[in-house]
Amino acid sequence: MHDSARLAWVDAAKGLSILLVVAHHAVSFLYTSGLAPPAVVAANTALASMRMPLFFLVSGLFVAGPLAAPWRTLLHKRVAFFVYLFAVWTLLRFAFFHIPAVAAVDPYVDDTDPVSLAMAPLIPGSGVWFIYALALFAVIAKLIKGLPVWFQLGAAGLLSAFVGAEILQFEAEVWTRMARHLFFFLLGWHARTLVEGVARAATALRVAVVAAVCVGCAATAVVLGIRWIPGVALGLNILAVTFGVLFAAWVSRYRVGRPLVALGAQTLPVYLIHIFWIAVVMVGLLHLGVPPVAGYALPVAIAVLCTVLSLLTHRVLVAASASWLFALPRRLAFAG
Repeated sequence: MHDSARLAWVDAAKGLSILLVVAHHAVSFLYTSGLAPPAVVAANTALASMRMPLFFLVSGLFVAGPLAAPWRTLLHKRVAFFVYLFAVWTLLRFAFFHIPAVAAVDPYVDDTDPVSLAMAPLIPGSGVWFIYALALFAVIAKLIKGLPVWFQLGAAGLLSAFVGAEILQFEAEVWTRMARHLFFFLLGWHARTLVEGVARAATALRVAVVAAVCVGCAATAVVLGIRWIPGVALGLNILAVTFGVLFAAWVSRYRVGRPLVALGAQTLPVYLIHIFWIAVVMVGLLHLGVPPVAGYALPVAIAVLCTVLSLLTHRVLVAASASWLFALPRRLAFAG
């Protein structure tokens, strides 16, 4: 696959994932404020099958190079970068959500809990756990690099299957999430050729067929109540991720997909900033008062608005010499 084509669909997949993440957090805030209709909450829950698994799959696609480097290089250039961002933005969230107006709309109790802040190195907050997971997954992948690929994927797949069936749960929900998604990071690492093959095969018909299969299988699992069977939830995740790859590859070939591709190249600042803007928007909505029917359109509207505001905020901060909020300061970086 030509490099530019490959990067286009990868960025489209990342753009799709980050939009779903922003919409998910918008629904969480709306739900806390009593503005999320049950149908919207159900749809948001269903999209969890694709949202983060797709992001971790794409994150694993290009990890082979860093993992081939010496430990010192990996720890400095990848792990230290994510750990630094995790620490900085955990503190920023803690300070921001102590503002009374935004604290009143915040659905995440760990944002303002001093004990949760102190425990963040062991139990990352719900808002920045993805950054923590990327650092942790890089270390895990490096540690198990010498094991057979079938064993790595098999063990991670079993872990995901039992967690997805809620047979295995961790006291901290965020660790349950990471246990469920490690498989997709490793799959992106080891099955890059397969994933790129799926992307090459993308057509409108295949996108539509896989979408229908995803909906049908998810509905069947709910109706029959079989999500407790190990492997069912994992299978639904794999189907949803397959759809995500096909859709991203297909839409990236057309002009309509260009905004998604452009967004995918700038997901980090959106991930870090959007939650602040959602809180501000929610405070405004509660003061204005909105009819209940607006709850059906608000998640999409808020997701688009807060994504744009996050990108603009990033530009302003970088222009104001605050790029240290998004990159490891040079004095801490490894020059080797």
